[in-house]
Amino acid sequence: MFSTMVLPQELVADDVIGLRDQMSARIAAVLRPKGGKRKEGDAPLPKGVEPVAALPPHIDRPWKRFEAAATELQGFRGLRASAQADQRHSGASEAERSAANTDSDDRWRALEQWNAGAAGLSEEGQTPSPSDARWLYGQLFPAPEGLRFITRRPRVQWAAMVQRMKTLEEERAQAVIEQFGGTRHYRQLVAAHARFGEAYGFTTVVLAKDGGPTDGRPQWSAARDALRSLIQKIESHADPEIPGSEALAAFLLAPYVEMVDDLAKPRRRASATKPEAVPAPPLGAGGTP
Repeated sequence: MFSTMVLPQELVADDVIGLRDQMSARIAAVLRPKGGKRKEGDAPLPKGVEPVAALPPHIDRPWKRFEAAATELQGFRGLRASAQADQRHSGASEAERSAANTDSDDRWRALEQWNAGAAGLSEEGQTPSPSDARWLYGQLFPAPEGLRFITRRPRVQWAAMVQRMKTLEEERAQAVIEQFGGTRHYRQLVAAHARFGEAYGFTTVVLAKDGGPTDGRPQWSAARDALRSLIQKIESHADPEIPGSEALAAFLLAPYVEMVDDLAKPRRRASATKPEAVPAPPLGAGGTP
């Protein structure tokens, strides 16, 4: 009897959704339009259960409520799983930002070392001269700032880098880069700069992921209440004075009974392996052992 039923404490959303599918299959098996003949592919029915044109109204209404509640619960879980996947994807974007930042920092350090080396050469009367390299160094890494701009916040760092990249595009800077062997340094810096801009949304549009649903308690509560009502209505349908009602109720309730038994198995195993209590020694006179 489930009239005063309490749903199993171990019940989870997957149990409810699976139970909906099992009961849906049984309801589909027992429904047959008036005058409809049994087909070869129809699901078998146990002895005593006869096809019906429609479920009794007092079962059909709670069934539809439970089916809708379980479907909404399933939909919520799907949205939440999708949101969690998006969050993991956003995590990958954060990893790309970190990698792009590191790449940019390393390329600027390499360029600074190359530029410092060219600026330290002695004059040989050639053009461009080491003084041009010293001019470029002063434009890119002026004291006392030096390389500190690569340690700033992304927006501040980006503005500082854009200014320096414009300097590097000038004809005088390009001559220093070409004649003092800095072409590879510059080419890699350009690529790292572009990667930084894309990763942080300075050159492309980076949309923030919308937060997904997190609180499924309303859907979970509605599904549980609808399940409890459905089980009670099916149980109350069984009446010895109504032929076939007990068989139909048992047929529809079988998945629930099976689920309850499955949920109880861990408790039974734990109870069977629990060590027996050791009796306390008898007390002597005066209440002492």
